[in-house]
Amino acid sequence: MRPIIPLKTLLKSALLGGAFLSTLAFAEAGTLLKADTLRAKPFGDAEVVATLKAGGKVEITARKGAWASVQVPAGKSGWVRLLNIRTGSGQSGDSGVGALASLFKTGSSGNTVSTGVKGLSEEQLKNAKPNPEEARRLGNYKDTEADARSFARQGKLVAQKVDYLPADNGGNQ
Repeated sequence: MRPIIPLKTLLKSALLGGAFLSTLAFAEAGTLLKADTLRAKPFGDAEVVATLKAGGKVEITARKGAWASVQVPAGKSGWVRLLNIRTGSGQSGDSGVGALASLFKTGSSGNTVSTGVKGLSEEQLKNAKPNPEEARRLGNYKDTEADARSFARQGKLVAQKVDYLPADNGGNQ
């Protein structure tokens, strides 16, 4: 029978170990999960430096928000979205030190890919400012109600009326 380790102790050990491991390497190996563009700066509308193929190897040299500064074997460097990179060896079953370090650096064990923004600190989240221009640009991607209904028909979906959930009465149910 394995000893039970308190969660608080486990988390402290993992965080300290992750911090120590992250200082050991200047660059980290990664594999592109899908084709992507290498950009001059960590922005979606930055100049494209190169087009990268899925499965391509990269060396991660820095992180900034949801972006990774990488160098590719062809000698070019630039920025790629972290969500498109699997860190570590990329081999199934990689559960060694590299996988542990990857967990603390990007939120992914190297065996699976999670969604969401990786690499944002608590301070960056607290100091986030709205960007009205980006919000306006998002409006260009919305579908019309007619498009949504057409898509639903193609998927053979039918409308259903769903009642609202009862109001929360302070947890006394």
